Amino acid sequence: MRGFRAKDSDRERYVDLIEAAYADGQLGDADRELRVGRALSAETLDELETLTRDLQRPPGAPAPAVHQVVGPARQTRTRWVGGVAVGLVAFVALVVAGVTAVVALAMFAVSGETGVDSSRAIDSPVVVETETGTETGTGTGTTPPFRLSAGSVRSFVKAYQEEFGTLEAYEVGFFAQRVGVQVPVRGSRPRMERWSWDGAWRQDTQASAVIGPNQRVDLGAVDVRRLFANIATARTTLDVEKGRFTHALLIRWGDEPTELNIYVGNDFDETGYLSTTPAGEITRRHPYAP
Repeated sequence: MRGFRAKDSDRERYVDLIEAAYADGQLGDADRELRVGRALSAETLDELETLTRDLQRPPGAPAPAVHQVVGPARQTRTRWVGGVAVGLVAFVALVVAGVTAVVALAMFAVSGETGVDSSRAIDSPVVVETETGTETGTGTGTTPPFRLSAGSVRSFVKAYQEEFGTLEAYEVGFFAQRVGVQVPVRGSRPRMERWSWDGAWRQDTQASAVIGPNQRVDLGAVDVRRLFANIATARTTLDVEKGRFTHALLIRWGDEPTELNIYVGNDFDETGYLSTTPAGEITRRHPYAP
């Protein structure tokens, strides 16, 4: 594993492991925040492994990524049994299997079977590789379920620019399973449409007036890595007991600078939020207040 560069999916896998160890009581709040921050900025798999080497892996916790190196082909040695080469026997078996297959195809041709059922081949399950593991879908191009991660945010930003030809928006909300965005509409007056992204685009409303003094924000200014580091910080510093990330809101109100506000909450309706710049600099903390 030494020397391999870490991918976003690797960093997120190790963050999940750290979070599982925290929930299991192995880490305190400060240690958890420190390790999550370092995991999100790690450059190599060695760094990630060092951060978690002393942790017990709780039941159900994700295993670290394993990268295998494909080396040169090994030389095949032939074993002789009773004067007959085992390798030769295997070769003969392959030849017999090939002849059998040819005969079977010929029989199908004679009986009128021309090939594989194309509709069944199209709808057969396939495994789609995602950042969180594997998703089973169909060959019809089914989109894997959306899960908020650094990679999925970058995919959203790219898809937004491709779909609308801009990185500007009036407001962007990042949720666990989707992104909601107010898309500017061209014209002399400020108008917007509400769209959602969960791996595919969906228009939620027709054009309407922009609410209040909302100004446009720049999606390209968001530092994705710092966003996820600040999500970890928000969960541990806002006095929300067992706080969970609920959403992050990219917004600019009037003459104020653009803010990326990160919200956490729990089952008791206790909430708090962390205000940052799009680049990830923390500007204010708004902890839970009874």
